[in-house]
Amino acid sequence: MNESGAGDFTADQASVKLSRTATWGGLETEASYGPAQPTEEYESNLGDPGTFPYARGAYPKMYRSRMWTLRNIVGYGTPADTRDGIEKARASGSPGIDVVVDTLSQEAIDPNHPSFPFEVGMEGCTIACVSDLEELLKGIDVTESDIAWHMTVLLYPMLAAYARRQGIPLEELQGSHMPDHLQLNLTGYGERIMPARLAQRATVDCLEFVSRHSPRWACGFPQAYNMRERGLTPAGEIAVGMAIVNQTLSDLAERGVNVDDVAPCLAWVSTSDIDLFEEVAKYRALRRIWARTLADRFGAEDTRSLRLRIACHTSGRSLTFQQPYNNVPRATIQTLAAILGGVQSVETCTYDEPISIPTHEARELAIRTQQILAHEVGAARTADPLGGSWYVEELTDRVESEALQLLEELEQRGLLEAAESGWLESLMDENNERVERELSDHGRIVVGVNAFAGESGARPPRFTFDTKGIAAHIASFTARKDTRNVQDLHEALRTIHETASRGDNCMDAMIDAFVLDATSAEVWGTFRTALGYAYDPFGVLESPLATRKPV
Repeated sequence: MNESGAGDFTADQASVKLSRTATWGGLETEASYGPAQPTEEYESNLGDPGTFPYARGAYPKMYRSRMWTLRNIVGYGTPADTRDGIEKARASGSPGIDVVVDTLSQEAIDPNHPSFPFEVGMEGCTIACVSDLEELLKGIDVTESDIAWHMTVLLYPMLAAYARRQGIPLEELQGSHMPDHLQLNLTGYGERIMPARLAQRATVDCLEFVSRHSPRWACGFPQAYNMRERGLTPAGEIAVGMAIVNQTLSDLAERGVNVDDVAPCLAWVSTSDIDLFEEVAKYRALRRIWARTLADRFGAEDTRSLRLRIACHTSGRSLTFQQPYNNVPRATIQTLAAILGGVQSVETCTYDEPISIPTHEARELAIRTQQILAHEVGAARTADPLGGSWYVEELTDRVESEALQLLEELEQRGLLEAAESGWLESLMDENNERVERELSDHGRIVVGVNAFAGESGARPPRFTFDTKGIAAHIASFTARKDTRNVQDLHEALRTIHETASRGDNCMDAMIDAFVLDATSAEVWGTFRTALGYAYDPFGVLESPLATRKPV
């Protein structure tokens, strides 16, 4: 046993992989199954796995050729705290790590902002400058490690600056992040923090730069998970997500970016909720709509553009704080739905997420859930195992039809106009109201909540960590700012402002500023002011270019 008590295996040895192609009873199975005599309708509407329109899967042999990436989320406190959590998760057998940042970092608000003294490091790691990344990434090779950053604003330019300081070429960067800024507007950040047009500009800048400079970097785009959790239906997730994709690919085309240069680096970020068959149908309908849209509307020819990759996180919203151990079967079913639907990576929620950020014990159980599904259940044995089910095929067609109808209505309004007018938010609110009515009149049963409540039952332990380090981290962050070359820093910020004002891509200027130890608030605030918005969305801080001092 090692120090963590996790046994003597390594993360690589614990990678999820297909270990058996026969049933437990000894019956050998094929990589996929289909009709003995495929009809013309089958060929055009479904096709075998790995063939257009990819309804039955992105690859011919699916998990026999490459299993899904088993992921686990980590993120709390200071960068050093989160690095410790990453080491524990790897020791428990999680080869793929997702780093979650706190709300302030997600909004490009520095940890020493006077309005939020108690928010730093809560529900995620604080990351506001390259020095934070250097602390978090000690011992981690960013050209080889598969870290998915649950961060949108400024993650890529900050990591690119880290790479430049380390002498790592940008084309060697490996990992992923989620540069869908518009979804931040739609999921509650609102017009003051993330104006829709600023959000779309930031997204286009980032995707253009990544497609030209970092071919190994993946982008979780669109980030449909948060919008679905905010209140969209499965069909709504596809419709709004595709509207964002369509708008962004059109904007990139205007900048001269070919669809086949950017689409292969994209992966749809989705949720897997509790209705197993509807979720499987959603993934199948989504791949079909994606393939047809990329081919017919944008002229994509590269197979890598047409076969959509899907990154999935099971539904945190579906979990309940009442009878929290009920969340174990919920997360298991949701993980099974994702696998049967043919996704490429899965993060299984921990049962304690409605109560606290995950304990190490709950995180390890989430890892074991995926390993049981991979090695014992046979869920990965054959591609699209529910294909041909009359029920699932009907659901797939219904989800697709509803999604396309909503997408057409949304695009007639215009994506940004629909966001700014509140129409998209009302769409999610109406669905939330429907769900609440169903819960109230018991048309929707949630065990332990509006039925079978019984006794409150055992309460799992809450995650805790020593928060004393956060105060020291904030003090160090503030002190470090006083050591910078103010003249060089201001020149770099002025370049961001001038570049953004001209309408040119700001990524390179942002990277240069981060190399000089600029902070997230300084870089993002300068970008905001160049586009006509307040430097600090909360009206407390002034731009360093206005005060002539770093703030």
